[in-house]
Parts: sequence; C-alpha cells; structure tokens
Amino acid sequence: MSASETTVQPEEKQIDRITAELLRAKARQRVVYLFIAAGLLSALIFALGFIAYSNATRIEVAPEEAQASATLSVVDGFAATIGHTVYALSGRSTVEISAAGFRSLRKTLQSTEAGRTIRVELSELPGELQITTAPESEHSRWLIDGQLVAVAAALKHEVVAGDHVVEIDNPYYQKKSLPVTLQRGKLLKLNVDLQPVEGELKIDTQPAGARIEINGDPVGISPLRLLRPGGSYQIGVSHNDYQSITENIEITSSEQSIERDYRLALKEAVLHIDVAPSGGKLLLNGKSVSPAAPLAVKAGVKNTIIYLKDGYFSQQKRITVAAGEERRVSFSLKAEMGKVSFFSTPSATVNLDGKDIGQTPLQLVLPAVAHRLLVHKKGYRSFRKTLTPSSKAAQQVRVTLQTKMQARLAESPQRYTNAAGITLKLFKPDSTFVMGAPRHEKGQRANEFLRTVKLSMPFYVSTHEVSRAQYGRFRPVQGAGNEPITSISWIEAALYCNWLSQQEKKTPFYTIRGGQLQGSDITSDGYRLVSEAEWEWLARKASKAKQSRFTWGDDTTIPPKAGNIADEHAKGKTSHYVPNYSDGFATVAPIGSFPAEVMGLYDLTGNVSEWVHDVYTLVPGSGQAVEVDPLGEMVGDTHTVKGSNWRSGRITELRAAYREGEKTGRSDIGFRVARYVYGGENGDE
Repeated sequence: MSASETTVQPEEKQIDRITAELLRAKARQRVVYLFIAAGLLSALIFALGFIAYSNATRIEVAPEEAQASATLSVVDGFAATIGHTVYALSGRSTVEISAAGFRSLRKTLQSTEAGRTIRVELSELPGELQITTAPESEHSRWLIDGQLVAVAAALKHEVVAGDHVVEIDNPYYQKKSLPVTLQRGKLLKLNVDLQPVEGELKIDTQPAGARIEINGDPVGISPLRLLRPGGSYQIGVSHNDYQSITENIEITSSEQSIERDYRLALKEAVLHIDVAPSGGKLLLNGKSVSPAAPLAVKAGVKNTIIYLKDGYFSQQKRITVAAGEERRVSFSLKAEMGKVSFFSTPSATVNLDGKDIGQTPLQLVLPAVAHRLLVHKKGYRSFRKTLTPSSKAAQQVRVTLQTKMQARLAESPQRYTNAAGITLKLFKPDSTFVMGAPRHEKGQRANEFLRTVKLSMPFYVSTHEVSRAQYGRFRPVQGAGNEPITSISWIEAALYCNWLSQQEKKTPFYTIRGGQLQGSDITSDGYRLVSEAEWEWLARKASKAKQSRFTWGDDTTIPPKAGNIADEHAKGKTSHYVPNYSDGFATVAPIGSFPAEVMGLYDLTGNVSEWVHDVYTLVPGSGQAVEVDPLGEMVGDTHTVKGSNWRSGRITELRAAYREGEKTGRSDIGFRVARYVYGGENGDE
C-alpha cells in the first residue's frame, strides 16, 4: 500500500450508511407531501368547481329563536350545505331543517327555486304536563286556561310553551287553581293535594224514630244530623210496620247541605184472589191485575176489588187490611141470561155462533155474551149481526131478507164508467111490450114479426156506441178516436165484450174458439151485446108512457136534432135522404154529437146501425105466448142489426122495429155493450 492512500476505518463506514438512509427517507417524505398537497389541491379545485357550477339556495329560518340554532342536512338528491345555504347539482333535492325546541321540517327544493332565498317557519315543540292528585278521583275535571281538556283521575296533556293556569274541579273536593310555566319540549310533573268538601246531612221522618243507615252501616235514629265529606252515599230508612226507603245522595261543592223529610208509608198487605169462573177481568182500585199472582195492596185504606166476566153479573168487594197482613178473597159470579126473540120475512134459519138453532119466529134465553148471529135462507142474502143479550130487557131481532138478486140490484149504482172509459146506465125493465110491426104499418117489412116479450132482468147498457178509442184499447184501429167503431164483424164485437169482462175479472159471456161462436153463458154478468128485445124496448118503450114507432114518438115528422141520418148534407151520397132536415153531418158523426134521447142514451137514432146479440132468424113468433128475456138461438153465422144510420133516409129504416141480418161488418154498423146485473136466466152470485 502506498503512502498516499487513505485508510477508512469501520466507524466511518457505518456513519456513511446511516447518512444515506436518512437522505433516502427525506426523499420519500417529500414524495408523500407532494401527493397530499396534490390531493388537497384537487379537493379545493373540486369544491370551488362544485360551488361555481351548483345552484345555491339560501334558507331563511323563522322564528328568530330557531334561526341561531338551526342546522341543515341533505336527505335526498346531490347537494351540499354550508351554513344556511344549499348547493345542489341535481334538479331537485330535499333538506331537513332542525333547531332545538322546534319540530324538524323537511323542505324539497325545486330547480325553479335555485338562486333564491326560501323562508321556512318551524313550529315550536309543546311542553308536556303531567299532574296527579292525592287522593286520586276519576271525577276530576281538568281545565287549562278555562278550557275543559279531560275528566280523569290524572292529567297528561301537551300544552304550548309558556305560562298557563290549570284548574282542578272535582265535585267532592275543593277547587284548585295552579299557575304553571312550560318550556318547549320539556316535561313538567306535579302532584297536588286535594282538600275534601265538608257537608251536612239532615234527616227527619214522619213518624220519627226511624233507623237510619248510610252505605249499609247504622248511624242513628231520626231526626238526625251528620257531617260527611263530599261523596256519594246510599241512605236507608226503616221503621217497624212502615215501608223502607232507600235513596242515593251526593254531597258536592255545589250542594254541601242536604235535608230530607221522609214520610213513611205503612207496609203493604198481600191478597190472594180466588175467582169462579176463570177467564174474567179483575180490577184492583180501577187497575187491571191478574188473579193468578198475590196482590200487594195499601194497608189501612179501603181497597176496591171488582171481578167481571162476559155473561155473568159482576161482583165488587171493599177490603181494608193491616200492614203486613195476608188475606184470601174469593169471587163466585152468577151467570146472566137474556131473552131474545127472532122474526124474519120470509121465515129463515137462525144460526148462533156457527150452529143452526131453529126457524123464525124463535124465542131463546141466551147467556149475556156477544153472539155471532146469522139469519139465512137459500136464495136470499144472509143477515149478519153481533148480538149481546141482557137481563135488563128482552130484545127483538126483526129481519127482512132480500133475495140475492134483490140485494145485488140494491147495491148496483145507477151509472158507472168502466176501465175502458165506457159509461153504462142501469135499467130495470120488468115490463111487457110487443116487438115487430103489424102488416098495415107504413114501412113494415116481412121480417118484423110480432112478438110479445117481457123483460124482467135488470141490465146495464152503454150510453154511447163504442168509440174507436175505446175499441183501440183492445185492438189498434185507424180513424178518429171519438167516432164509433165500424167495419168490424159480429164476432170481433163479441171478442171485445169478453176482453172487457176479463179486465174486470168477470166471467166472459161468450164462448168463442177458433174465431167461431160456440155458445153463451147466460148466467154470466160479463159484458155482451144488447139483445134485440132490449134494444127495441129501449128505443120504443123505456121511459115512455106508451110504446112508440120511432125513438122520438109516433109522428113521422122528424124533430130537429133527432139524430145523424141521411139529411140534406147526404144528398148525392146516399140513395135516399130526408128533405128539409139538416143534422150537420154528411157521413158518420162523433159519438154523443146529439142530445140524449128520452131513455138517457145517445144515437139510438142514426149515426151507425148496431150489432145486437141475437142470431138473425126468419121464424115468426109463437102467437100470444109471452117470451121472457129472449136471447134467440145460441149459435149461427148471421146476426141481427138494429137501428138506422147516417145513410137512412126512409121511414122504413127509421122505425124502431126495423131489423136486418148480416154476416160481415160494414162502414155504417157499430155496436154498444150491455151486461146483466146478476146474470141471466138462473143467474146467481
């Protein structure tokens, strides 16, 4: 080794290594510091960018007490808060505003509110008040600032912070008034001692010396005066032979002095009642009671007991009993009978309570009870009555029975309008007349046979010919509704009659199958066509002193307004007309256009001829024999037409005896309806 070389000692080498390590550590530390500085710079740049590009909204908090302690926090959306400012990058965000002593409030900010100052107002938290009493009482009424808030043993209530007055009003304790101060969101607990109300109880009785109990405990003899705290008490009063009294009273702050003067009534006695016969009515002092149960009655006074039963003499007893006494009382009634005599014209059967007794005249002795009386005889309307005989006087029952037909007739109105709007009039003929015309009568035709006829059955007939409107309820038709229905066949008219019967639940008069007449039910009171004999009787005899040739009389000169016939207006429209006569109509007229004729019907003369019930025949009458209520043959394909019409211009057609036969309808043929009051031959209910 040369002299110029330096020798390095081991200690020096160790120092160099340490120095190198320190230098490397410092270098690493500088790198970390650089990274931290870069991160802080980035965060600062981001925050400045966030503030620069976000929408800042200022939140102004009210009231002032909440402003100082208010804090904001974002609960929804991309936003941040600094102080009372909200920076939002999203279009919509929600913040929660909180302050000590106030209710938190959430506010959703819309994009339209960005850059604005938004005012929010927080509501105060109430204070909570809890008050108990000693002793506790569920009757306590709690009032805060004069307003009732609860009725309970204790109070638990939220109240606005501040000064208040609490009142405790209990009927059994002295009122309390408490001033309290409540803080927002704080609980105030109190316990209050209640002072009982002191009351005085004064009890007198008549008679004196009654035993007094309070709540079941004996407290003395009346008259009595006691001091008691407020509360509810049950007073019991008892005295030997007198009825006990129980009453509930209350000593309260509003009623501290209670006075009672009890008038004691004697104890009731008990009556046991025996009655014969049973089933009657028992009255105790005018009130209905049951004899089956013991009866409690007043002691020391007269009690009136009456026992009654229909058919027996009543019995009355007046009874005075001692207090607490039990007594048995018996009633035994004697039957009451009454004499009743029964007379009837004609002699008939007397039925009492559903049992036939005998024939009138009849005399009976009957129990004085209500009996159901029926006096009946075959073919007659029965007589009914409730009858009560009496022992005080004999009774007579006199009855004149009507036949069923007489009774039915007596009940029938003189005029009525049916469901189709048709007005019908009642006729009671009971007379004999001659149908047809003798050979010498001017205008007579060979088919007008002389017949002696008696009409005995009362019947209804329509005052007008059936109109198109009335027929239209059965089948639709054309033409003016107030004109008579025409151009229908006899069978169609008969079907209309059956339809009317069905509307009123009457038995149809005609039996028709397949559009063909099979027969007639002459016992029916259903609707039918007027019989030929009835039609002619109405036109010639009804309401007249003597029978006539025409509806207006025997004079061949037609009176004005006699009816719608072939007059001057029909000249050229009909084969014949009546000169110098004018009715105002060239053809058919509305029903009822002319005055009613003497019998009270309209248009028997003129307007339209009419279908009648009878089958048309050319068989002469049977000499002098009287035909009663004739209806003609039962079946046939040709039926009789009666009466003149607007085409009639000769004496022949204008006469009431005029008749013709038709199979089909015509434009100058209509009809009117009729019905028996109680059915035809052998008619019955």
